[in-house]
Amino acid sequence: MQAIVSVLNTVIPVFLIILLGFLIGRKKQINIQPIIDLIVYIAGPSLIFTSMSRSEISISDFSAIFFAATLIIIILGSLFFFILKITKSKKVGLYLPAVIGNTGYLGYPVALFAFGNLGLSHAIVYDMANSLFIFSLGIYIVHHKNEFKEILKVPLIYAVVFGVLFNIFQIHVPDAVFKPMEMIGAITIPAALLILGYKLTEIRLSKIKIALLVSLFKVVGGFIVGLTIISIINIEGTLRNIILIQSAMPSAVMSMILTHKYGRDSDLAASVVLISTVMSIITIPLILLFVL
Repeated sequence: MQAIVSVLNTVIPVFLIILLGFLIGRKKQINIQPIIDLIVYIAGPSLIFTSMSRSEISISDFSAIFFAATLIIIILGSLFFFILKITKSKKVGLYLPAVIGNTGYLGYPVALFAFGNLGLSHAIVYDMANSLFIFSLGIYIVHHKNEFKEILKVPLIYAVVFGVLFNIFQIHVPDAVFKPMEMIGAITIPAALLILGYKLTEIRLSKIKIALLVSLFKVVGGFIVGLTIISIINIEGTLRNIILIQSAMPSAVMSMILTHKYGRDSDLAASVVLISTVMSIITIPLILLFVL
């Protein structure tokens, strides 16, 4: 009973905020780009730095999470490559929603509400691996052009690096500076969930059967691969729980944005994002019950 209460206390706030964003999008069209920029360039990095710099995450934990996340991405990507080869499909735009999960906008709040600040710090490391992939090889796949320099434009990377360095060397940031950063960082999670809900109103479903199969591949396949990896390398505790939850996150909203930007199966990718996100209303509570 206590586990069920914990799950409800985790998922209800998350999906209520997403629902609010969805309702706003249905009633009123607004320019959300300034909010996205605020999250990406100011609030998000502030949250990451303040969480990482004073967290209890060790180098060994950092390495284990990053290694597991990278391995999960590689395995899912390889499996999907063979699926496309066998089916003789040329829809390479599906790589991103099939392999990359919403480990930021959705993964952060789930980790925070379920496991506190330590869980959030672990989720940030997992998301870092996702971001490195999607802004390098991910762009290469959908654009046929290696734009690794895109990584250097994402403040997330710098926030993680400096957060880890400040943590390792125990560099103390004065509260007069740290507290405002912490307050700004607190904007990130509710704002990101509102944006996620709003963006879902812009999606129009196409080729539902294919989108449903890819969604199942991402959520269920991701969970199976994640469970296999943590069993093989014997990861336990909060690390195990975060890796398992993050591996089964629905498709990343960024995959929809990038496939639209580079003209690669964007409607189909958007359908996968929508279906997998709706699916996560059921799968996230089930996974939380499994790990709690």
